[in-house]
Amino acid sequence: MLGALITFAVCAGVAAWGRSMLSRWLDELDPAAAWGVGGLFGLGLLGTASLLVGLVPGGLKWGLGLPLALSLWGFAVGWRRKGELRGAKPEGGEWAFVAALALALLFALVGAITPSDMSDWDSLAYHLAVPKMWIAAGQISYVSFIHHSNFPLAIDLLYAWGLQWGGESGAKAFSVAIFGLGLATLFGLARGRWGARAGWWAALCFAGIPAVLWESGTAYIDIGHGLFAGLGLWFVAAWLDQSEDRTPPVLAGLGLGLAMGSKYTGLQSLAVGLAVLGAGAVVLGRFREGVRAAALMGVLAVVLAAPWYAKNVAWTGNPVYPFFFERFGGRNWSQPQADVYRDEQQSFGVGRTESGRDLTAFGEAVVGLAAASEPFINRGQYPLGTLGVAVLAGGFLWAFAGLRRGRRLEAAVLASVLLSLALWFVLSQQSRYILTLAVPLSILAGGAAVRLRAGPVLAGVVALQAAYSLWMIKTLLIDDRLPVALGRVTREEFLTRRVPFYAPSQALNEQVKGGKVALYDEVFGYFLDVPYFWANPGHSSEIPYAALDTGGEYAAALKRQGFTHVYVSLSPVVADPGFVGPWLASMGLAEGNAFPEEQRQALLNQFQTRWKVLLADAVRAGDLQLVAQFRSGLLFEVR
Repeated sequence: MLGALITFAVCAGVAAWGRSMLSRWLDELDPAAAWGVGGLFGLGLLGTASLLVGLVPGGLKWGLGLPLALSLWGFAVGWRRKGELRGAKPEGGEWAFVAALALALLFALVGAITPSDMSDWDSLAYHLAVPKMWIAAGQISYVSFIHHSNFPLAIDLLYAWGLQWGGESGAKAFSVAIFGLGLATLFGLARGRWGARAGWWAALCFAGIPAVLWESGTAYIDIGHGLFAGLGLWFVAAWLDQSEDRTPPVLAGLGLGLAMGSKYTGLQSLAVGLAVLGAGAVVLGRFREGVRAAALMGVLAVVLAAPWYAKNVAWTGNPVYPFFFERFGGRNWSQPQADVYRDEQQSFGVGRTESGRDLTAFGEAVVGLAAASEPFINRGQYPLGTLGVAVLAGGFLWAFAGLRRGRRLEAAVLASVLLSLALWFVLSQQSRYILTLAVPLSILAGGAAVRLRAGPVLAGVVALQAAYSLWMIKTLLIDDRLPVALGRVTREEFLTRRVPFYAPSQALNEQVKGGKVALYDEVFGYFLDVPYFWANPGHSSEIPYAALDTGGEYAAALKRQGFTHVYVSLSPVVADPGFVGPWLASMGLAEGNAFPEEQRQALLNQFQTRWKVLLADAVRAGDLQLVAQFRSGLLFEVR
């Protein structure tokens, strides 16, 4: 808990710093929005600066002073603006909003101060694991087997600081702070346009999105990224609505630049922002002003995000590694891996055909986001990864009931939403990838709830969605985590029960000391304190599976690369029970029938499964020796 408190203090100082440094462009906003945007952009700028510091040898050690110094600077300069934080006391029914939002923040805090489990897959796989590896190395370095380490990581690098002063809780507390700043921002933007009641509905709409409520207590970065990109698109619409000065393009450029610096999908958001700004300027007869605004926004965004893509070029030869391998190539990557990765990304959603997406399924995909069953989210994350009904209902209500009044801002927001949905539909229909749109749509929902004739109906939908989401998160996550947060259940007990690899990882930390372990069908190396490597063919081309024909050659290849051990997961999460028996028999570790020759050849001929035959042959020949057996996996020593 102490680590989380340190993170919150740092975030408060950075928010004050961001509010003061960006005051020229934030002063015209509602105070809540000004502080929220200042905090969000301040944290994004801190994450970007962390890249430049972290690339220096030892930078992640001595650089720990960067966030601390920035927060102290913020407290010093923000003291003069403390009066802006004194808002009007909630009255009457507003206390219900306060209670609901406080409960949402409390749930996020419980998630942050308790260990991540299988529901928090990506946090363990790389959002926390990669910063942990970099901390051990003292600097940001090339990680060959986790291609995610080459993504833009402006938010993930915040976790590198939090891990050092507060462990996992210190890192995940940044997500809680970002969530809180996001609620303040949406409240302020809606209040500044439609009044306080609209602000409350906008904040509740955002907090009631299941995916947002779930991720707010994790190390996922979609909330922060979504706020950067969503606010960028909102400020594009704000320029089209007024264009009195350069404020909206500057804020849009900052938001979209930080979006590009935290996730590749930020590139799509910049393209959408430029397209909407350009088209809107033409329609309004302000082409020259539009060109200037687009140039200011685009240049600022590109300059802000450029270090991430320049690093990729230097390290991998591909600015968007590992994507577009056909165009740019990439270090330790190959066409088969690119094909597998592309197929996995495009497997989400509906309407996939051999020739591309079936455009007639677009409506089904958009409506499916509301309930987002398994096709739209990763396995095992339903219904946590859904968007819910309320946020989409607000957009539909404006589209069908509000635009006839000629509102420019709302029309521009909906144009951005529609264009973003079109790109999402064609590229990858993962529900988390479209959280960007939850930001402007939640603001619109707040306005619709108080300004449109059907607003009371929408307000009821938002309230019901929030109530359901809070109940769902409590039932699926909080009830099991609260005993850990209160100290009634230990971290070890919780992880042993919830993460199959946790117990083996603790044994590996002892048995592999001084060595290096190759992990198969297991990506939670975060729990390891010894060097490890994701050895499945889809992660890297360093182990030349296609050139290996025998178990002996396979074992020799492992030795050349310094591997001393091999861990194979047999967890039900990844293993097919009907496959495991014959596989173990092929290794000589179990009685029964081994793979028939026809099946063996089929496995050898497939890019993703060839390693299974090579490993079985190496075990049977004695080149790999079983040294430990766990309920969820096997540990071999390379002889």
